[in-house]
Amino acid sequence: MTGAQFGTFILGLIVVAIVVAIVVWLLHWLYLRSSKERAFVRTGLGGQKVVMNGGAFVLPIVHEVIPVNMNTLRLEVARGRDRALITKDRMRVDVQAEFYVRVQAAVDSIASAAQTLGQRTM
Repeated sequence: MTGAQFGTFILGLIVVAIVVAIVVWLLHWLYLRSSKERAFVRTGLGGQKVVMNGGAFVLPIVHEVIPVNMNTLRLEVARGRDRALITKDRMRVDVQAEFYVRVQAAVDSIASAAQTLGQRTM
């Protein structure tokens, strides 16, 4: 093997290594994973896809991702003073209530939560 052939071989190896590095970086950038605490709905090219456990390729131009929080959320409702509830006998009642809600781990439930709540679950 001559020096020119060896140089061409090394140059070819460097080019292949650079191409492999770029492909791995693109795959890392385009692949979005879900976790136990977060699912997501990918819409756009190819229709709707709900991802609970796993991942999916997301192309930034043709897909939109809506994350859905799978944890239990605490919602507090406080009505008092000028926003107090009025009973049938016209008395004002100050009310404070807490609701605990979560999204069921099913494809239809996650799709409904993404459609109705959108980004507000996060």
